[in-house]
Amino acid sequence: MKLHLLRHGKTHQHSDTGRDYDRKLNEKGILQCEVLAEYFDQKQLSCETWCSSAKRTRQTFSHISKKLQLEKVVMRDDLYLCSRETLIEALWERSGDDDLLIIGHNFGISDLATYLTDERIELRTAGYICIEFTDFRWEELSRGLGVIADQYRPKVHL
Repeated sequence: MKLHLLRHGKTHQHSDTGRDYDRKLNEKGILQCEVLAEYFDQKQLSCETWCSSAKRTRQTFSHISKKLQLEKVVMRDDLYLCSRETLIEALWERSGDDDLLIIGHNFGISDLATYLTDERIELRTAGYICIEFTDFRWEELSRGLGVIADQYRPKVHL
């Protein structure tokens, strides 16, 4: 069972509405997502996806999904700037042992990776980590049970 965690791409500092929720990817963020899409295509990533409903995470998903055959996609309001606790509780409610991709925000997504692997992890914009669990189900996840199976961040320059 694998948990794929992805932080959204680089964004503009402000939105047209003044709301953080509405901030869009900037040029670098779009390029990061295009490189990520190629990376995921090579890995043949295919799984259910949970995505924060914020503008920048939806845009990140839109760009990476052009190359992927992602299964069920759920846009979730509760993932917007949520804590590690919110994320782990959502995972505990999940049944089965199918892989999952979560596209979210810091600090919750980095805190979740740190908690599950017992290693200090800070995902920067467009940062990706895959955490693998052997012989566990979602409702059994706890501190330190995961092993880092893959980690990547596109290096792009404008």
